[in-house]
Amino acid sequence: MRVTQRFSRVDRDKTAANAENILIQYPHRKAMAISRENTLASPAMDGMPRSPSVENHADDKIINYLENDDKQFCDRCEKIINTLLPQTAVNDKWPIILKMRYVALKPLTDDVIMERVGYQSSQYYEAVKDALCAFAEWWPNYPGSLVVSKF
Repeated sequence: MRVTQRFSRVDRDKTAANAENILIQYPHRKAMAISRENTLASPAMDGMPRSPSVENHADDKIINYLENDDKQFCDRCEKIINTLLPQTAVNDKWPIILKMRYVALKPLTDDVIMERVGYQSSQYYEAVKDALCAFAEWWPNYPGSLVVSKF
């Protein structure tokens, strides 16, 4: 354990676990967002006699929220990893590790990522934990923060 960790107010293990719980949802939610963009719609038959359509605005709001929720989730993850983290990270490999491990639609194995970033096992897992904690600090606090305090 590093000396700075002993006096830190952030529980790194729990914070990293919270961030990982968010990021492991990314591939599925990205696939859902992509599939919703490419959905087929019914053709419109112009000139045909029909009764006027009645829209249910409450249902439309719920459907739009559900459809946009996955896209907003993915956009938020991508913005943190691609924009915010590279500007503020102590280690420039943190965004690369998070991209390869979580954000890719087909995530790479830890061995492959270790080889690509040039880390040994213990160094790599510490970098993953640090990257996840940095991600958690950027994640919005609503409805609850991913950062867990020791006190």
